[in-house]
Amino acid sequence: MVFEHIHPSPFLAPFVKKYLLLHFKVKQGNASFVKPYPPCPEQCLTFNPRTPLTSINQHTDEVVQRGACYVSGQQVSRLNLHISNDYIMLKVVFWPDAMYQLFGVPLRCITDQYLDTESVIGHEIKTVNEQMANASSYHDIITIAEAYLWQKAKKRKIDASPVAQIGQLLIKDPNRFSLDWLANQACWSPRHLERQFIERMGVSPKFLARISRFDKAFELKQQSTSLDWLSIALQTGYNDYQHLVKDFKQFAGVTPNLILQAELDSPERRLGLVTKTMATR
Repeated sequence: MVFEHIHPSPFLAPFVKKYLLLHFKVKQGNASFVKPYPPCPEQCLTFNPRTPLTSINQHTDEVVQRGACYVSGQQVSRLNLHISNDYIMLKVVFWPDAMYQLFGVPLRCITDQYLDTESVIGHEIKTVNEQMANASSYHDIITIAEAYLWQKAKKRKIDASPVAQIGQLLIKDPNRFSLDWLANQACWSPRHLERQFIERMGVSPKFLARISRFDKAFELKQQSTSLDWLSIALQTGYNDYQHLVKDFKQFAGVTPNLILQAELDSPERRLGLVTKTMATR
């Protein structure tokens, strides 16, 4: 079994932020796993080469049976992922704007959605998934994914949109930059920046900053369980505890303590694949 964040090869580093490789396998008959998955600032291509999973949107109760490979835009709702006893996944997490650049998919069309990859970026992905299903090692799975991504990257003419840099700034420090300042740096009007951001990132700059701040607060609590929630709020840019609670209720659907308890029961923690103070996003 494995739960590992992996850096991409240098030739893909401008596009791919990281890979998340995981494999859970326990004896048949054990209770199935549930992974709480609130929003974090990412756009992804995910491979489930052997066993698909079921996701349930905790805001709308929508149940989705995910296929062998899917693309996901910016998530804005909490999901519960129901995972089988023998489950392997490779998630490709892209840098801001990179998925738009590589695949030409308007991210505004897939915000909070998980779409079958064949219908979005082509049938060749089916062969890639079949190769992964028959791979003999975790290393081979990564190699197969990188070969596919490199073929895509070579065919695309990458433009120098400011969206990529601005997206990275907002994810790194969501409380520092105003919309007017960001627009000025891009030599765009605030309105044009917002339109371009929604097209290429799926949400507005302000909304991405809110998701990033929420994610940083949740991550800090996982890493520093002794910190109280007020300290977490102030360290991550919230005005006060109630301000933090408001975002947790919007993005996680519950209070901070309830989503933390659900996270502590996630499969990677139950199986001992991560340390107690390690964030899993």
